[in-house]
Amino acid sequence: MPIRQQMSRAIESLNQRDFAALEALFDADAVLDMPDGQRVIGFDSIRDTLSAYLLRHDARFANGVAMADEAGLRGAYDGTIDGTDSAGTSGSGEGARFSLPCVLVFEGEDDHLTRLSLYLSSAL
Repeated sequence: MPIRQQMSRAIESLNQRDFAALEALFDADAVLDMPDGQRVIGFDSIRDTLSAYLLRHDARFANGVAMADEAGLRGAYDGTIDGTDSAGTSGSGEGARFSLPCVLVFEGEDDHLTRLSLYLSSAL
C-alpha cells in the first residue's frame, strides 16, 4: 500500500479512535516521537500514548494535505489538530476549543509504518 494511503488510513484511524485498524498499519517495533520530546517504542506503547493524548485533549486531525517522497518511504501530513483545552482555562468549567497547526511525519518500510513524529506549532 502506498505511504500516502497508509497516512490517510492512520489519520482516519486516529480520529475514529480505532487502534485495531491503526495497529494493522504499524510495525510492532515502530517509534513515536511526541511534541514534548518523549519517544516511545513498540506499538503497544504507541497506542497507549496516542490514546491518552488524544482523549485528554478530545483532539482530531483536520484540514490536512498529505505529501510523500518519490521513493514512497517517507511522508508528511500538514494540517491542524483541533480539540479542547482540558485545563478549563475559560473559567466556565469547560475547556476552551483550540485549533493548532501540526505536522505528522511518517516513515515506512515493507508495507508497514515504522515511525510517526508529531510536531505542533505550540505546546498543548
